[in-house]
Amino acid sequence: MTWKQATFVVDQSEVEKLTGLLEAFLAAAVTTENAGDDEFYEVAFPGIPDWEKVRVTALFDERIELGPIVDFIHNQYPDQEIPTAINRLVEQDWERVWLSSFTPIEVGQELWVCPTWCEPVEPTSRNIFLDPGLAFGTGTHATTFMCLTWLSSQNLSEQKILDYGSGSGILAIAALMCGGMHADAVDIDPLAVNACFENAERNHLSSKLEAYLPNQLPSEHFYSYDLVIANILAEVIIELRDTLLLHLKPGGTLLLTGILESQVDRVLRHYGSDFEVELNQQDQWALLVLKSKSVK
Repeated sequence: MTWKQATFVVDQSEVEKLTGLLEAFLAAAVTTENAGDDEFYEVAFPGIPDWEKVRVTALFDERIELGPIVDFIHNQYPDQEIPTAINRLVEQDWERVWLSSFTPIEVGQELWVCPTWCEPVEPTSRNIFLDPGLAFGTGTHATTFMCLTWLSSQNLSEQKILDYGSGSGILAIAALMCGGMHADAVDIDPLAVNACFENAERNHLSSKLEAYLPNQLPSEHFYSYDLVIANILAEVIIELRDTLLLHLKPGGTLLLTGILESQVDRVLRHYGSDFEVELNQQDQWALLVLKSKSVK
């Protein structure tokens, strides 16, 4: 079977209206994605995407004529130019195509992320077996990549780690593979918590990793973590300042990312001057390594 696909680029304020129109014209599915470089968003992050421009894609049965639909939609926005594209999608084994798009990737010193259906490229290296899913975090985004690269260069022997905003748990798992003694993963999404448990089991780390919703993390864990990781977003990192510091052991290290380069100074102002700062950058993103200057 052949499908037809119509794609429109509109302002964020028009997405709801456009989606309703496409569904009224019997679109089988409507998806949205960022059409610009203004912000980054992942499913596991809280809130609504704050995209300036949005790419709206609708999938239609091949028997539906798209010309009149496109004309009607353009007539609803007489004062706007709406970039539009129409394509045909030939039926194929989508699952096989999707699987083939993920291959093992090296993310640091002798550290790899490997889909479970692939053989590791370096069997003797540290291989994190992880499948992409609803709880994001597979190592491909710059923020995750920088965290993994930093972790792979550390000796975390005997350290206790907190991964706050864990998503799939990839960073907690990597920290354990780099010598960590125990890791706790925290996420607001129950799907992410379940994914952490599943991925820990997949990587034979169930005895060293626990996962929690934020209100489930035991209070006796306050000031007990040698390393606290937060790969979220700058605004959330600022909002969670007191929470993250509450869990950091005296003399411990904060690993913060999800921060745009333009947001670094603002984040640092909120965390104060009690840390030695190491800054790493990739693309438009920054990784902050904050090491406590003194014991509390």
